[in-house]
Amino acid sequence: MGRPEKPVDRAVPERAQLAEWLRARRQESGLTYDELATATGLSAATLKRAASGRDLPRRETVLAFLQATGGDYEAFTLGLWLKARIADRGRLRTLRRPPTPALISHRSELSAALEYLYEACGAPSLRELQQRAGGSHVLPVSTAARVVSRQALPASRQQFEAFLRGCGVASRALADWLHLWDTVAVPADEEALYGRKLRDLFGMGGRGASAAQQAGRSGRIQHRSQVAPRDAAWWYGGSEAGRSEAA
Repeated sequence: MGRPEKPVDRAVPERAQLAEWLRARRQESGLTYDELATATGLSAATLKRAASGRDLPRRETVLAFLQATGGDYEAFTLGLWLKARIADRGRLRTLRRPPTPALISHRSELSAALEYLYEACGAPSLRELQQRAGGSHVLPVSTAARVVSRQALPASRQQFEAFLRGCGVASRALADWLHLWDTVAVPADEEALYGRKLRDLFGMGGRGASAAQQAGRSGRIQHRSQVAPRDAAWWYGGSEAGRSEAA
């Protein structure tokens, strides 16, 4: 009989809970760490560390450990791993939980919400996030890096949806998030054009420089939808068709 295992390290309670669960799975299976190593293709030392509580094992290691010990516990085990991962990083607890999409009104709030969603799903590597999202053609790693560091929003609605899927947002919730994108997240090039035209509007005399000018200078206008259609004909290029659309 081998030497008894050292007590689980309890410095991080969530890691300790995962380690205890893995130890229980091994003991119930009756396998030694050497036998587990043969079954998983991992070293016995790696498996012992996974069940020690001292370090957070890789997700793949936990899945291999679980598969070798048997039992239908994948969802529960990955839930323990996710809690341990979040606790190990320590970033999520410093972030404010975002409101529902319907209550987000500014791009900066949306950016903060996306960082929260990324941390809440365990902050996977950018490559893994990309794979979960559907591949490089829908979410480039460079874009993902800027989004999770709050340097930029996704460049398109498609990238936005892919990022949400990569973060594990449920399909039933996607519609609300996509509506948020359509109402708040004006693409950067369109927003720049809007800003220029808004300044032009405020610099004009007559009707365009009245209440709209006051609202713009006070900062109350954050989005082109807040400009009354009769004051927004300039947005459509001033054509007859554009004025009809604005009306």
